[in-house]
Amino acid sequence: MVAVVVSYNSAHELPACLASLQAQSAVSTEVHVVDNASHDDSVTLIRRDFPAVRLTANRVNAGFAGGNNQILESIPADFYALVNPDTVLPPGALAACVAAMRSHPRVGVAATRLVNPDGSLQPSCHAFLGLRNLFGETFGIHRLLPGLRSLSSLHMPWFAHDRAAEVDWIQGAFLVVRGEVVRTVGGFDPAFFMYGEEMEWCRRMRGAGWSALFLPEPAVVHLGGASSKPVAGAMFVENLKGRLRFLAKHRGPFVLATARALIAVAVLLRFAWRETRALATRATGRPFSESDRLGLSMFRAATMWVLRGLPVGSVASSHTRTR
Repeated sequence: MVAVVVSYNSAHELPACLASLQAQSAVSTEVHVVDNASHDDSVTLIRRDFPAVRLTANRVNAGFAGGNNQILESIPADFYALVNPDTVLPPGALAACVAAMRSHPRVGVAATRLVNPDGSLQPSCHAFLGLRNLFGETFGIHRLLPGLRSLSSLHMPWFAHDRAAEVDWIQGAFLVVRGEVVRTVGGFDPAFFMYGEEMEWCRRMRGAGWSALFLPEPAVVHLGGASSKPVAGAMFVENLKGRLRFLAKHRGPFVLATARALIAVAVLLRFAWRETRALATRATGRPFSESDRLGLSMFRAATMWVLRGLPVGSVASSHTRTR
C-alpha cells in the first residue's frame, strides 16, 4: 500500500495525519507526502519529525490532481490511499478498504465515512453531475424538494451514509484506489487543478467497468478546507470551473452551454441578494457575521469570473486546498 498526502501550508494538520497513517494496522504502508511549494514549515517538519515519510518537495504548486499523479504515475502498488493532510484515520481504515476491495474484484475505489471533529457526519458520497441536478442545486430547488433525487448531485439528502453501497463518486479527502485501476484508466485529469477531479476520475472508472464503494465504518475525521478558507472566493470559482470542465468532457456541448447560462444567472442573482442584505445590515447597524462576509466574498469573486465570460482554462495559482 502506498499512501499519498498532497499538502499545501498544512504544517498544523500534518502531524496528526501522518501519525495516523504510520499507525495503520494489518496493512504495510509506504507514506509519501507531495508538498506543493508550501511557505510554512511543512517540509522542515516532515524531515525532522517523520524521517520515514518519503517527501517530494515541489518548487511550484502542482494542484491536488498533479500532486497525486506524481506518485500514482511513478510508484507501482497494488493499492493507493489518497489522504488529505487534514484527516485523521483510525488504525483499521486502510485495512477495511483493502478487505472490501479484495472481496469485490470490480470495485475500483473505496472509502469510509467522513466525520467532523465533533463526530457529526460529513457527507462524502455524490451523484455524477448533469443538467438536471446542476439546475436543482444552482437555484436551491433541491432544498425545497429533497425527495427528487434527479435535482441533487453534491448533497444527496436521501443518502444516510449508514450502509455499504456503490455510489457514483466519493469525495477525495480519503480514497483507496486499486493499482490496476490506475494502470487501466490513468490518474487524475491534470486539467482539473482543483475541484471536480475525483468526480471525473470516478466517471472514467465507471466507463471502464469499475465501481466506487462507500463503507460506513470506520469513521475518518476530516477537518475540511483547512488551507482554502483564506482564499474562499478563489476556491469557490475553482469549484464552479471544475463543474464546467466535467460537463465539457462528459456531457457534450449543449449541456455545457446550458450549464454556463444557468451558473451565470444564479451567481448574479445570489450576488445581488447578498449585496442587498449587506447594505441592509450596515444601514441598521447590526453586526455583519463572519459567515455573511465569507459568502459575500465568494459571490463577489464568482461575479467577476462571470463578467469575464466564465473562463475555465488552466490557471496558474498559488493555492490548493484540502477538501
